[in-house]
Amino acid sequence: MSAPPQTARPGPLSGMRIVEIGVWHAGPGGTAILADLGAEVIKVEGLSGDPERYQGSFGPMATQAIDTADWSLMFEMSNRGKKGICVDLRQEAGREVVFDLLRTADALVTNLRLETIRSFGLDHASVAEINPKLVTVHASGFGAAGPAAGHGAFDTLGQAVSGMMYLAGQSEPRPLSVIVLDQMTAICVSHAVLTGLLARERHGTADDVQVSLFGSAVWLMHANLLTSSVLGETFDISWDRTRQSPLRTTFECSDGAWIADTNHPEVQYWGRFCDAIGLPELADDPRYRTPASRKANAAELYAVIDAAFRTRTRADWLETGRKHGLLFAPVNTFSDVLKDEQARANGYVVDREHPRLGQVTMPGYPAVFAQHDVGPAGPAPTLGQHTDDVLSALGYPAATLERLRADGVIA
Repeated sequence: MSAPPQTARPGPLSGMRIVEIGVWHAGPGGTAILADLGAEVIKVEGLSGDPERYQGSFGPMATQAIDTADWSLMFEMSNRGKKGICVDLRQEAGREVVFDLLRTADALVTNLRLETIRSFGLDHASVAEINPKLVTVHASGFGAAGPAAGHGAFDTLGQAVSGMMYLAGQSEPRPLSVIVLDQMTAICVSHAVLTGLLARERHGTADDVQVSLFGSAVWLMHANLLTSSVLGETFDISWDRTRQSPLRTTFECSDGAWIADTNHPEVQYWGRFCDAIGLPELADDPRYRTPASRKANAAELYAVIDAAFRTRTRADWLETGRKHGLLFAPVNTFSDVLKDEQARANGYVVDREHPRLGQVTMPGYPAVFAQHDVGPAGPAPTLGQHTDDVLSALGYPAATLERLRADGVIA
């Protein structure tokens, strides 16, 4: 994967070193975001590697055709832009190697079980003795306290316990696809690292930060949970487009494509909407004049409006919306997004040359910096690709590396 085009400006986090000891996505995905921002991220894997290397296909994400024996598309997503080293943490000599690395680092990110972290001497209290300025961030399934502390979890389990499985608006619980909560947790991990480092700079202390799938899901659903709290019950979020206001729903166009509209406040936009769709008489029709009357007569109202939208293409309706000052947007498929002119103009999707995949379009970074380059700048490492480079930079002579390799400490 080539570096971003244009100039060779450093990322906003250049000069920052993050050590990651993690597997799957929720933790490693967070450090991949930091790598997008220019941090040097060193991923420490065991000699057999992160299990995500070998199993990246889940549910509808069927990538078996391109996955290989020691690489998966999922692993690529979770570990882009990192340096990778292989160290056996079960051996004391391996732990000493990682301790030497931590002496040079700004933050340590882990998502192994708490008991495993403690057994390796990687808990905050232990590593603080090695590097008192080291911020530690731990991602777990359910948090560090409570009866489920220490229990393992994956994306779907976090969705289950948090109520997310009802967000699809179905009576039967369904997970949101694919790895939505894992990615949300990865975002929270990156947020925790950056906040911990800023707090260290401002207050002089290196914190120990806990992030979890459960907590990330709860935070994501702030509006749903707050509303349920205030109402005293779980409110109905099942989706039927004709149960929504015509100013907040979706419409199918003559070419089979869909648009979405959201126009508030209704008292301001209802007449404008009716004019735009060529049905100005609806605005003052007593059956549809108010939000309450429109809801009471929704079936007949939607029959009329839907018929109007099916007379013109989506492109026509989007232009009509702009002319009338209405907020219309195309309902895109994933493939549509990769070609979207607006997404490309802002770097939300970018083209990169990848050593395994060739030319590929992928998400960029959601913020644009005026003075720094951000976004995916390199592929995920092959197994142990940077072991010698990283340890040599720490001062390990070639003979020591050969001995550690012969002893099965590094690979």
